[in-house]
Amino acid sequence: MKTKFKFSYEWTLILVPILLATGSLATLYSITSISGKSSLVLDQAIYFGASVIIYLLISAMDYKILKSLSWYGYILGIILLVLVEALGQSVFGSTRWINLGFFQFQPSELMKVLYIIFAASYFSSGEKLTWRQYSTFFVLSILPLLLILKEPDLGTTLVIFATLVVLLLFLKLPKKFYIVSLIGALLLAPIGWYNLRPYQKSRITSFINPEADPRGAGYNVSQSKITVGSGGLFGKGFSGATQSQLQFLPVAHVDFIFSGWAEATGFLGSSLLVFVFCLLIYKIFTIARQSKDRFGYLFASMAGGLLTFQVLVNIGMNIGLMPVTGIPLPLFSYGGTSVIVMTAMIAIVQSIYLRRKALRFD
Repeated sequence: MKTKFKFSYEWTLILVPILLATGSLATLYSITSISGKSSLVLDQAIYFGASVIIYLLISAMDYKILKSLSWYGYILGIILLVLVEALGQSVFGSTRWINLGFFQFQPSELMKVLYIIFAASYFSSGEKLTWRQYSTFFVLSILPLLLILKEPDLGTTLVIFATLVVLLLFLKLPKKFYIVSLIGALLLAPIGWYNLRPYQKSRITSFINPEADPRGAGYNVSQSKITVGSGGLFGKGFSGATQSQLQFLPVAHVDFIFSGWAEATGFLGSSLLVFVFCLLIYKIFTIARQSKDRFGYLFASMAGGLLTFQVLVNIGMNIGLMPVTGIPLPLFSYGGTSVIVMTAMIAIVQSIYLRRKALRFD
């Protein structure tokens, strides 16, 4: 008699992305209903449709296959980041996208999940590594960070750096390693500040005092806070969100989509969205603890850390608590590459959950 395996899905990893996709489409419709950019809603719907197929394929796959492909994925990510410099399309002064004709592909977004796979695989053996091996890993980590920062894309650079920090915390390394890492980070901080573009520096300074330049660097933050506050307790509804519909809020479909949602649904709707993200992140960290192997544990932990960082920074910059860094709200902001990559990452976590303890029956 053949042995079969029966799997039970973690429905939070299915229902929450569906809720986020629905909220995203509703907010995009609200934002674009007057501006005439209704194609954004259709495009986003197509991205979500493609993501469903990708989710089903990846969740059905054994995630441990990715461990053996991690180096290939890392090399592919580096090659794509180099190609951006040669073939990339410049938008708003940043060269981050490769025009495929039917799709604007952003390699830095793909590098997020490729880096997590690579890092989780590198430390998956659980063996005590030498300082040389640690140094090699950090050199390999710095390379994509420098390539992404050169585009320039400070937001994605910070996201990948945050996943690196999460990895170090979950590895539970000797204290002296963290001390050396902290000293190294403090020494490199001035170099990082020196290499920032003028507009990136102005975003940080405007975060400290947005009223100093309300029509310039501080304009986005000021308008975002006005938009969020105008929603009140219950919101204006998706047809009456005038602040975002009348284009007072710049880049409302990407960086400041949370403000558009807050204006339409109010404090209650905003609280619900935050709760939904918290539930998703909690489930991912829970699955990390349930993983059968170290690779799955590290991958899910870093995935949870990545989502936490992106949600905190995006919502934080929408309400004036974080500098504007161009970090999208996962599965909510407009963007094909971002939506597909985040879906793929959650699908891998689903695969980890499905294989944590397959139920065998005859």
